[in-house]
Amino acid sequence: MNKLRWLLLSLIVLGLFTLMLINPNVIGQASAGGTREITIQARSFEYTPRQIYVQKGETVRLTLIADDVTHGLILENYDVELESVPRQDPPPTVEFVADKPGLHHFRCTVVCGPLHPFMVGELIVEPYQKLPIAWGLTLVVAFASVAAVQRWGHDPNKDPLGGWVFELTRFEWIRTMLKSRWFQFALFVPNLFFFAVIMAAAFFGSPVGNANFAIVYVWIVWWAALKFFFIPIGGRLWCTMCPLPAPGDWLDHRSFVAKGRERAVSIARKAWPKSLRNLWPQNLGFLGVCLFSAFIITRPLWTGVVLSLFIIGAAVTSVVYGRRIFCRYLCPVSGFTGMYSMVAPVEIRVKDAQVCKEHTEKTCITGDAHGYGCPWLNYPGGLERNAFCGMCTECFKSCPHDNMALNVRPFGRDLFVIKGRGVDEIYNAFIMLACALIYIAVYLGPWGVLKDMANMATVPQYLLYALLFFLMNLVIMPGLYYVAVWLGKGWAEGGLVPAREAFAFVPELWRAFMAFVRRQPTPKKAGGGSNVTLVGMGLPPLKRLFTDYGYAIVPIGLAGWIAFTIAFALVDISYAIPLLSDPMGWGWDIFGTADYGWVMYAPHLIPYLQIPIMLGGLGISIYTVYRIAINHTTEKKLIFRALTPIIVYLVAVTAVFFWLVL
Repeated sequence: MNKLRWLLLSLIVLGLFTLMLINPNVIGQASAGGTREITIQARSFEYTPRQIYVQKGETVRLTLIADDVTHGLILENYDVELESVPRQDPPPTVEFVADKPGLHHFRCTVVCGPLHPFMVGELIVEPYQKLPIAWGLTLVVAFASVAAVQRWGHDPNKDPLGGWVFELTRFEWIRTMLKSRWFQFALFVPNLFFFAVIMAAAFFGSPVGNANFAIVYVWIVWWAALKFFFIPIGGRLWCTMCPLPAPGDWLDHRSFVAKGRERAVSIARKAWPKSLRNLWPQNLGFLGVCLFSAFIITRPLWTGVVLSLFIIGAAVTSVVYGRRIFCRYLCPVSGFTGMYSMVAPVEIRVKDAQVCKEHTEKTCITGDAHGYGCPWLNYPGGLERNAFCGMCTECFKSCPHDNMALNVRPFGRDLFVIKGRGVDEIYNAFIMLACALIYIAVYLGPWGVLKDMANMATVPQYLLYALLFFLMNLVIMPGLYYVAVWLGKGWAEGGLVPAREAFAFVPELWRAFMAFVRRQPTPKKAGGGSNVTLVGMGLPPLKRLFTDYGYAIVPIGLAGWIAFTIAFALVDISYAIPLLSDPMGWGWDIFGTADYGWVMYAPHLIPYLQIPIMLGGLGISIYTVYRIAINHTTEKKLIFRALTPIIVYLVAVTAVFFWLVL
């Protein structure tokens, strides 16, 4: 017992000491006074040196030398801009006073290749305190969250699933709108128009990514809307209006608006392989998209091909199986949207479960003259989570008893629902978290070698990148979390579970994966039942703890994606303005905005937005895992010990995020 306690304390101290050592502010500081002569070599897609340290008040003379193609340099928060062509003599030079302490990015202003928007370097003007302050606030928030939840959130009789719910469908105009067959069609039409423009631009527009409507409006505008509004506020609201499944729906139903043909739900339920009735296809699909993201988000043709595959896949599965099989089981976007929708403050639920029990026809499943059975293969009367509800509103139309409700509820409520939990969902959360960190390092960081690896500068580099990418997503991030759960359980119970027994989970997971590959039925999900407090029964097995505690990753993962999106959206969103007038890059000027130049919007505010978002995600994750732990035991001492390594993990993830962006 004492050895285990000292082991955990040593790991905590070692982790904090490591964080102090990697603080970049303690090395490479420039001497005060005089003029600093700094020569920057620019090549696609890296500046050398990539990080420059100077003291506040120093006069700095920058010289820019382009090694391969023409490059530019613009420095945030300073009136400094350079442009250099290869072999230019003399090279361009600018002199300025570094009078603004902090981290200032410098970016390329001349299109130099596909990853041009991500070519970035860093000027650090000392004293620079944002990073140590952010780390300090991380520890403060962690301790404060634990203290607060122990003080005000420990009551096992106060179910987090309870609380207030406000029904929006009590307003007649909302109820009438949701029951109308024109509602979703009216949302489809404008999105189909934009989708048509996107596809035309992808295949026939400018080949330059930041000058192409498809690239900018999919990977900047749409992605920002998804992360800022649709997911955290609307849940699966994007699925309500997504145009990708519309052609498949129309082919299957043979109707655009009115209720058309509907095949029996048993066709989809029996024909779709059991081994694919989980999140693993979506997890692997998302990993595939992210692995090739350096091509997909910068090359219009790649974006067009990927979107074409999505729409063809949705159409084929709708025609073959009926219902929205693609959305439910295959769409990579649907996978993480469903996971994060559990945080959102909206839900579609039944008003009275007893009414559903007494309604033997179950038209919400089979459909009727007014609406289709649930396209997502759900039984609306049993919905407890947002994860697989596509908010298509068909249940409002097909319910003869007007028993469906659109509610506003507390954020994160679904994270505490035990029914439906599984390792496939947990891995989705870890994949999203790992990809957020990878994207920040590759696309926001100054490391050109990472951009070269992701952009397949050489095949060996890309293979190494792919290996590290899969290890990070499938082994390192979930593996470290599992070790944290193992150590916490051992400390709480007075002894570690033997490693052979604890890590028997690994071959089980491998067998589950091979069952998926061979299209065999997968083992049943861990968890189930209702939210019952297990008083005096000890802690559950490691696999159950890993699955339950894993849902604490969802808030911090979503916070990481929002913070990442803020960084590139404010910098690159201005690319969208000229494309409104010239979406094809053919020299049009429809709205008079074609000559609008690239502008960075409030780059100095980015860290002040990222820090509270990440700290908020950390606090909510700690609250989530604590409230989940109360379902296992009500003893504060056991909970504290079981969760300490997990909280250290969450703190470390937050600290690494700050190290990457600050």
